[in-house]
Amino acid sequence: MLEKGFLKHQANQNRRHSRLASILSKTLLFLGVLILIVSFVFLIANLGKADRLVSMTMPFLVAGLGLIVVSMFIKYSYNKLRK
Repeated sequence: MLEKGFLKHQANQNRRHSRLASILSKTLLFLGVLILIVSFVFLIANLGKADRLVSMTMPFLVAGLGLIVVSMFIKYSYNKLRK
Protein backbone atom coordinates (compact mmCIF):
# COMPACT_ATOMS: atom_id res chain seq x y z
CA MET A 1 0.00 0.00 0.00
CA LEU A 2 2.82 2.35 0.79
CA GLU A 3 4.38 1.72 -2.61
CA LYS A 4 1.22 2.86 -4.37
CA GLY A 5 1.00 6.05 -2.28
CA PHE A 6 -2.12 5.24 -0.25
CA LEU A 7 -0.43 5.61 3.12
CA LYS A 8 1.94 8.38 2.10
CA HIS A 9 0.25 11.25 3.97
CA GLN A 10 -0.96 9.30 7.01
CA ALA A 11 1.64 10.69 9.45
CA ASN A 12 0.84 14.21 8.28
CA GLN A 13 -2.87 13.69 8.92
CA ASN A 14 -2.26 12.31 12.42
CA ARG A 15 -0.15 15.33 13.37
CA ARG A 16 -2.77 17.72 12.04
CA HIS A 17 -5.59 15.98 13.93
CA SER A 18 -3.52 15.96 17.10
CA ARG A 19 -2.86 19.69 16.83
CA LEU A 20 -6.52 20.44 16.10
CA ALA A 21 -7.74 18.37 19.06
CA SER A 22 -5.22 20.07 21.35
CA ILE A 23 -6.18 23.57 20.23
CA LEU A 24 -9.90 22.82 20.49
CA SER A 25 -9.53 21.29 23.94
CA LYS A 26 -7.51 24.22 25.29
CA THR A 27 -9.88 26.78 23.78
CA LEU A 28 -12.93 25.16 25.33
CA LEU A 29 -11.16 24.85 28.67
CA PHE A 30 -10.14 28.51 28.76
CA LEU A 31 -13.60 29.62 27.63
CA GLY A 32 -15.27 27.53 30.34
CA VAL A 33 -12.96 28.84 33.06
CA LEU A 34 -13.50 32.41 31.87
CA ILE A 35 -17.29 32.00 32.00
CA LEU A 36 -17.11 30.54 35.51
CA ILE A 37 -14.84 33.31 36.79
CA VAL A 38 -16.98 36.08 35.28
CA SER A 39 -20.15 34.53 36.74
CA PHE A 40 -18.67 34.26 40.22
CA VAL A 41 -17.27 37.80 40.09
CA PHE A 42 -20.69 39.07 39.01
CA LEU A 43 -22.32 37.26 41.95
CA ILE A 44 -19.74 38.57 44.43
CA ALA A 45 -20.08 42.12 43.10
CA ASN A 46 -23.85 42.00 43.65
CA LEU A 47 -24.09 40.22 47.01
CA GLY A 48 -27.11 42.27 48.03
CA LYS A 49 -29.19 40.77 45.24
CA ALA A 50 -27.54 37.33 45.26
CA ASP A 51 -30.77 35.39 45.78
CA ARG A 52 -32.26 36.89 42.61
CA LEU A 53 -29.06 36.67 40.58
CA VAL A 54 -28.37 33.01 41.31
CA SER A 55 -31.25 31.97 39.08
CA MET A 56 -29.98 34.33 36.39
CA THR A 57 -26.35 33.17 36.49
CA MET A 58 -27.06 29.45 36.94
CA PRO A 59 -27.19 28.78 33.14
CA PHE A 60 -23.79 30.45 32.75
CA LEU A 61 -22.33 28.35 35.57
CA VAL A 62 -23.69 25.16 34.01
CA ALA A 63 -22.41 26.21 30.56
CA GLY A 64 -18.95 26.88 31.98
CA LEU A 65 -18.84 23.50 33.68
CA GLY A 66 -20.15 21.86 30.51
CA LEU A 67 -17.39 23.42 28.41
CA ILE A 68 -14.75 22.21 30.87
CA VAL A 69 -16.17 18.67 30.82
CA VAL A 70 -16.33 18.63 27.00
CA SER A 71 -12.75 19.87 26.87
CA MET A 72 -11.57 17.04 29.11
CA PHE A 73 -13.61 14.53 27.12
CA ILE A 74 -12.02 15.63 23.83
CA LYS A 75 -8.56 15.41 25.32
CA TYR A 76 -9.20 11.98 26.88
CA SER A 77 -10.89 10.46 23.85
CA TYR A 78 -8.24 11.64 21.41
CA ASN A 79 -5.41 10.36 23.62
CA LYS A 80 -7.21 7.01 23.93
CA LEU A 81 -7.72 6.74 20.15
CA ARG A 82 -4.07 7.56 19.50
CA LYS A 83 -2.86 4.62 21.59
